[in-house]
Amino acid sequence: MPKRTNGKQKANTNGNGTISELLKELWNSAVALRGAVEPSDYKRYVLPLIFLRFLSLRYEKRRAELEEYTRDPQNDLFTEDEATRADILEDEDEYKKVGALIVPEPARWETIVKNARADDVMIRLDSALELLETKYPKLKGMLPKVYAGSNLSRENLAQLINLFSKDIFKREHGGIDVIGRVYEYFIGEFASSEGKRGGEYFTPQSIVKLLVAMLEPTGGKVFDPCCGSGGMFVQSDKFTKHSGKLSFYGQESKDFTYRLCRLNLFIHGIDGDIKLGNSYFNDLHPTLTADYIIANPPFNDGSKGEHGWGSHLVKKDDQRLLKQNGDSVGLAAKNANFMWMMHFLYHLKEGGTAGYVMANGAMSTSTKEERAARIALIEGGFVDCIVQLPEKLFANTGIPCSLWFLSKNREGNAEFRQREDEILFIDSRRRGALMEGSRKQKEFTDEEIAEIAAIYQNFRKASGSYENIKGFCAVANLESVRVNDYVLTPGRYVGTEDIEDDGVPIEEKFQKLAQHLEDQFNESGKLEKAIRENLAMLKAAM
Repeated sequence: MPKRTNGKQKANTNGNGTISELLKELWNSAVALRGAVEPSDYKRYVLPLIFLRFLSLRYEKRRAELEEYTRDPQNDLFTEDEATRADILEDEDEYKKVGALIVPEPARWETIVKNARADDVMIRLDSALELLETKYPKLKGMLPKVYAGSNLSRENLAQLINLFSKDIFKREHGGIDVIGRVYEYFIGEFASSEGKRGGEYFTPQSIVKLLVAMLEPTGGKVFDPCCGSGGMFVQSDKFTKHSGKLSFYGQESKDFTYRLCRLNLFIHGIDGDIKLGNSYFNDLHPTLTADYIIANPPFNDGSKGEHGWGSHLVKKDDQRLLKQNGDSVGLAAKNANFMWMMHFLYHLKEGGTAGYVMANGAMSTSTKEERAARIALIEGGFVDCIVQLPEKLFANTGIPCSLWFLSKNREGNAEFRQREDEILFIDSRRRGALMEGSRKQKEFTDEEIAEIAAIYQNFRKASGSYENIKGFCAVANLESVRVNDYVLTPGRYVGTEDIEDDGVPIEEKFQKLAQHLEDQFNESGKLEKAIRENLAMLKAAM
């Protein structure tokens, strides 16, 4: 069988392995140094180091460029005056032009490396983080002092500093942002190693890529009210090839994850209006209407808590709640899935689309409040597409999930066709394969992502040419959904895949199968006889 390539082109790293291999090597080396630190706390010490390394790399690169420009007679910055040259090298605007900052000497990586084995290295690191926050208010709250009071040994910290001093970070790798890739990779690996909690701040990349490919965010406002580490924003920016035509808005309820997101955006050169707060009860973007909403809310939030997720705190006249027969729909006390959906819809601009990950149970739950909310979404004409996903796409949860797309452009316009009476169903459970080097986690290939995204675009766009594929995708009208009791499970609508008839009569197939089984039984008998003879010989020799 040919080796699976995942549809991805591997970057060459000058004879030192692929980027993926180097990332894995870095991760394994970092984990080996964990020592007495709890796995859930380890990321608090590793990720700020990666960020400090990033700041210094950008600073060093830009300073070297400016040094070269000031000595090049062909460049506008050329000068023979040393005082002027020194001013240029310390001009903050010259650094901001390329997304860099002037790093104060105590926070520069060369200083950190020099003091890596000093008795007070922990205090020095905390002071460096504090200095950066003081000098640059945009970093305020992103770099808390965590080292002096930690259980991380001085020896392990020194080894971590040496690990992130590797030359790999200085090399050019075909335009790949290595430090950004390292940061994203480490976030994902921390999520996987922490079990279910990890899913709260990290969504597997192939799911994010599929959501973005289906939404096609080209320009406008992107909103994620449960933004985790910001992966949805990073991938959306990549989709537009960093065009700057998207603006990003987010909200996150957990302090550490909020800072994780802001650092992630900073490393990738993305500006975002990210707020810290609980979206259920403290909507910090109350007037925002977004062109695209992309999210992975916590599945079945409140199912295990004694008081649920806090539905009683949402007022009955809350403008986010959908209406049914003139009254606001009720909220399930033990499950916030549909509260999230109504929150998304409320913030969606006319003409916009929301795409998000959701537990499969939401497609068919018969719980009174949840069923009523699902019916309100369907009858309101908002449900555009449902994609049932394969199992094992998440490394840290076995909950089967799906992608939902709600749209406010279903009445048709210049770009999108009229489809208010239709819903697209895609059953992708037979897509995806195990990730390279993993026995438990699957991912979509780039080809599969393109295939699914193309089906959705052909369904919704005026220029599209959509066709049902039995067992994979189908368009159902609202009457068909009503007949199916408003259940949105794709399997009910796409049918089963046709099996090609090979022309061999069933009688002949049965004879071949029976003979095959008979041969297997005979082989089994021979093996059993040989094993018994060997056992008898062993007994006689003892």
